Amino acid sequence: MKVIKERLALINPLTWPAWIGLGCLWLITRLPYRYQRQIGHGIGKIIYLSSSKLRHITEINLRLCFPDLSDAERLTLAKKNFAALGLGIIETGMAWWISDRRLAQCKIKVTGVEHVDAALARGKGAILMSPHTTCLEMIGRLLGSRYSFGAMYRPHKIRLIAAIQERFRNKYRIKHIARHRMRELLNALQNNMAIWYAYDIDAGPKRSVFAPFFGIETASLTAITRIVKLTDTAVVPIEFFRMDDCWGYEINVYPPLDNFPGATLETDAARLNQYLEQTIRKDPTQYIWQYKRFKTRPPGEKRFY
Repeated sequence: MKVIKERLALINPLTWPAWIGLGCLWLITRLPYRYQRQIGHGIGKIIYLSSSKLRHITEINLRLCFPDLSDAERLTLAKKNFAALGLGIIETGMAWWISDRRLAQCKIKVTGVEHVDAALARGKGAILMSPHTTCLEMIGRLLGSRYSFGAMYRPHKIRLIAAIQERFRNKYRIKHIARHRMRELLNALQNNMAIWYAYDIDAGPKRSVFAPFFGIETASLTAITRIVKLTDTAVVPIEFFRMDDCWGYEINVYPPLDNFPGATLETDAARLNQYLEQTIRKDPTQYIWQYKRFKTRPPGEKRFY
């Protein structure tokens, strides 16, 4: 009965706009990449012009994080970022639906995999820590086609999209773990699995401490420190970028953090934030600036958004 109710919910008339959008996205994934790139950039421009809310959040984030840039430079950065965001939407559909044969045409450059191997040789799993970027879903598909790993995620609010995501993720060698299922995460690490963990989440003050991020006191999760204390797993920084000159992606893995955890939750959070900031600064156009990263403020401090 539960399965029947879920299927009926997916064909409810309220979901028809989502079905139409997904159908268009599926058709776009049949096109050559050069056209997908152009369409993606066009979608990003439409979002920039039509969504004052996302544009406002992005402008605030860029002003906070890049105060040395001029208004014109931040405007250019914002427009490029929305273009990358639009292309990320197309890449999400590609990650879901293109064949392995076509995926093999994609250029992928991976460095530092030996650091993951070394971490897993200890038999205590590994946390692959990264920021959220616009090509996340495609990176997951590419890595899932080559390696077995887990990933922390937040289920999509739209049930239709959540169902498609679940079907896609179950098809490849990716064990997806909802963020609230901490016991499942600990079990995966105990089974010596590498877990992909995007750290730049504002989860409110209860599960966070304030630490610098782009020079701003930012609510930063304490979960990684607590997990390492429980499991003695390694924290391995990882970064990925979309290539500009072709259909391709660059993935770089760095040595596990030494002397981690540190003396306090705050010093650990500051250290993790520093790694994320270094990655984001390499190409800020590819970071997801549309997220209210600085929503939670220290007591008595004025809100940014």
